[in-house]
Amino acid sequence: MTDASTVHPSAGANRPPRWSRWVAACLAVMLCGLVAWHVWSPTARSERAQRMATELGAELFDRPLSAEELDTPLQLHPQAKTAIGDTATLRQLLAGHDAVLVHHWASWCPPCLEELPEIAALAQSAHGRNCQVLAVSYDDDWAAADATLRKVLGPAQPMGLWVRDPQGQDGDEAKMLRLRMGTEKLPETWVVADGRVRARFVAGQRWTSPKMMRWLATQCPRPR
Repeated sequence: MTDASTVHPSAGANRPPRWSRWVAACLAVMLCGLVAWHVWSPTARSERAQRMATELGAELFDRPLSAEELDTPLQLHPQAKTAIGDTATLRQLLAGHDAVLVHHWASWCPPCLEELPEIAALAQSAHGRNCQVLAVSYDDDWAAADATLRKVLGPAQPMGLWVRDPQGQDGDEAKMLRLRMGTEKLPETWVVADGRVRARFVAGQRWTSPKMMRWLATQCPRPR
């Protein structure tokens, strides 16, 4: 028989006060916000992008382009002449893009020819974003470069900016863009954003691989 003096607590007596539940909920929301900020903050995104680039074999940089590099003249493809004429500086060609992949190649470079389809596909995918592929040929004239492009890629002019260094293969080395940037062997690709060199990819790459495309999306996040 139960002692009448024994008090049985009601079911609600063990519940925490309503205000404490509100505090716990607010703290949970704040914690989620802090986690989200840490994951999606510019610093965190930059660190993730750097890790991805390193895993892809890129050499990371964070240096401004020199005036010498920016003022290097380049010949535009005959089909791509603009209001500025048939020659433009690297500075002019970089303007207005979140990122530009400066790709150095030549028709006399066998590894370059193997990579050309990937470069053309990359230029196509970058076309819908505020990003650009700038393919710099080191052929002595456009005839050799064009013949190679038609042979490897077909008759249609590929997307992107296709230019030629007027120094060609054996011109004044002090004036060659690739040597000014630090490229001694072809092919090689530099990633430039906000006037600063961010990364270098030595030799041919699988530019359309899923992992590479995810990394490129971090460099070219905005639709055109």
